[in-house]
Amino acid sequence: MFAAIPFLSLPAYDIPVPGIGVLPLDPWALLVCTGFVVGLEIARARAIRLGLDVRDIVDGAVFIVLMGFLWGHIITVVAYYPERLKTDGIWSLLRVWEGFSSFGGFLGAVIGWALFYGVIRRRPALRMADVIVYGFPFGWFFGRLGCGVVHDHIGRLTTSPIGMDFDHGIPMFHGTGDPYSAASGIRFELGLTEAAYMVGVAALWLYLGRKDRVPGFYLGLFAVVYAPVRFCMDFLRNNDLGHQDVRYYGLTPAQYGSIIMLTLGLAVLATRNWKGFKPWAMDGKPDQDARANGDAPS
Repeated sequence: MFAAIPFLSLPAYDIPVPGIGVLPLDPWALLVCTGFVVGLEIARARAIRLGLDVRDIVDGAVFIVLMGFLWGHIITVVAYYPERLKTDGIWSLLRVWEGFSSFGGFLGAVIGWALFYGVIRRRPALRMADVIVYGFPFGWFFGRLGCGVVHDHIGRLTTSPIGMDFDHGIPMFHGTGDPYSAASGIRFELGLTEAAYMVGVAALWLYLGRKDRVPGFYLGLFAVVYAPVRFCMDFLRNNDLGHQDVRYYGLTPAQYGSIIMLTLGLAVLATRNWKGFKPWAMDGKPDQDARANGDAPS
């Protein structure tokens, strides 16, 4: 038996509420909501340091997340489960709670960002994007942790010590001792693996975030540090269980999304005005741009 992470899982709980019925507590939903709050608070704190209007960040982030969930579901149906369109028609697209694609979510986030800061409330779009993306790895950690504890992304069989032993559980989480019904053996738990990677990305963000960066820096850099890793991780998805990811010419939809994401991220970084950029003081005072350019009134 190879060393591996013992199986653990957090089930959904139904909490009786007198006079109302049952309140379902789903660990995935709770951790995703936690991630949204944590990521938003970190972005909000950075906005304050940059002297930005916090309302622009909070309102924009909420709109972007809603668009992300909408498009995340649409891409799930279109790319992963097209048969639903044949059986359920338009209703398969409207039931947004039935499946979510991360790269569909990224697409929706970009659409939401362009609409909000380009049409609904015109603001310096790349500056706003960077503040929101600065908080993203912290929130994404909790989101992927949610995937990990409900095992949305069970991978291939492995002998790696970072694999999870689906045959042997931890009693406090898995009291029956029975193996997880959908899998057996030691397998990659891709949700937990990506959550662990986000710890490193968040640490890098904290290090880089000690000073202001050219607008577009975090947007482009996240694409560059995330897309190649995600592309490689998708080769670790299972190919022997009943809930395999669809593949087109040997690649998953997320891998095609990774290629596009990396290309766009490199393009954003390559087109930044590195030499002409004048960083803001990040002291929380207004008129940061004017002061950086020496145009603020004395």
